Amino acid sequence: MRTATLAALAVLAILPSPGWAQRANDRPERAYRKEMKIARLMDGLRDEMWAYRQELEFFQRAPQYNELLESRYRLRNLAIRVADMEDGNRRDQRAQLELAKEMQQEARELKKRTDRLEDFTDAGAPKEVRRRADQLKERADDIAGHITRLHELIR
Repeated sequence: MRTATLAALAVLAILPSPGWAQRANDRPERAYRKEMKIARLMDGLRDEMWAYRQELEFFQRAPQYNELLESRYRLRNLAIRVADMEDGNRRDQRAQLELAKEMQQEARELKKRTDRLEDFTDAGAPKEVRRRADQLKERADDIAGHITRLHELIR
């Protein structure tokens, strides 16, 4: 009787728990959901960056125009590189995290440059310039928010 109990305990100790099996089977589903969230986030980021580009046209004569355009292109290229690394292996995840950090830095720079657009009154009436600059600032904030969420998902 005692030997049978010890044998049963040994077998139970060797077998994996059902909770462990459930977590192991859940990992592909969790990774898939994470990939889907990242894909949706990247789609939203692409849309925001396109809208930013369209609204930026109003400020073509502003001294910051080319800097803002270049900053947007850098963000776009970084986003493409992040999306291309969706394999899920560890090396790609580390690289994605580094790229997301670069994107956050670039988004901060984009916001700073965008904030300075209100001072450019040669583009039109001061109220219209302020209104357009505020719209661009909102777009820059949305872009930064998307990138922050991306960074959180990748971590």
